[in-house]
Amino acid sequence: MKKFSLIKLISIFIITAVAFSLCWIYIYQNREVNIYKYSQIQIPLKGKIVWNNSNLKNISVKYKNNDNIDVYIFPGANGRTLLINPPMDGFLDNSKINVTLSANLHFKNYKLKKDKKLCFKVNSDNSSKLSKIMRAPKYGDIVGTTDNFLGYKYNHYGIYIGNNRVIHYCSNTGSAKDARIRETDMTPYFRPENYFILNVKSNVEFNPGETVRRAKTRLGERSYNLLQNNCEHFALWAKTGNSRSYQLDNLSQEELAQIKIFTAMGINLQ
Repeated sequence: MKKFSLIKLISIFIITAVAFSLCWIYIYQNREVNIYKYSQIQIPLKGKIVWNNSNLKNISVKYKNNDNIDVYIFPGANGRTLLINPPMDGFLDNSKINVTLSANLHFKNYKLKKDKKLCFKVNSDNSSKLSKIMRAPKYGDIVGTTDNFLGYKYNHYGIYIGNNRVIHYCSNTGSAKDARIRETDMTPYFRPENYFILNVKSNVEFNPGETVRRAKTRLGERSYNLLQNNCEHFALWAKTGNSRSYQLDNLSQEELAQIKIFTAMGINLQ
């Protein structure tokens, strides 16, 4: 009788443990991650992704009502992180976003066993106030310079890391195809007589050390996009977590149309 009771207790314990584990797995897989309107979504991967147009079709980013979202998706420099930049006007406030990675995604020596689904909730905007100040750059500053291309005036940005060095999206040829995040000397990109410091005040603002660390994690990235992943998106992301270009926000429809032509031509503004 005692033996029967013991077996019964063990059985109840096992069933309870299995039920608890399944419940925890369900909650873990369906938990919502809080993000902001202009947050960059980063998804760690267990294998190195092989990036091509076919793979892009195996990634779905939709609102809860199943509407597609015009995001910019690209791999991290090491191929083991998937980066998703928000639409130009940001994610919808207080919305819920579902990201699905198909089991058909191509990896090098790895394969997803089943579709991976992630949920995100968009909180109120983590907006920033920007101002230009003229002084020598300090470690972790956003440094900027103003230039002109075909009558279009724009600012180029990077993260200052000391010793006259900066991390920024740049190209040796002026083509977007050649653009990548590099560590370079300030000159000739940021000439002494023509640079400024972009002062950022935000609800979320990383300290200088964390800003530089974040910038270094994306060294070697080759996914420049004038509209959704340019030098300003990168620099503000490193400082605040927002992947946003205020320059694009301030453009007229006519100017934005011109920028889209530049993008179609593969032109890199730096």
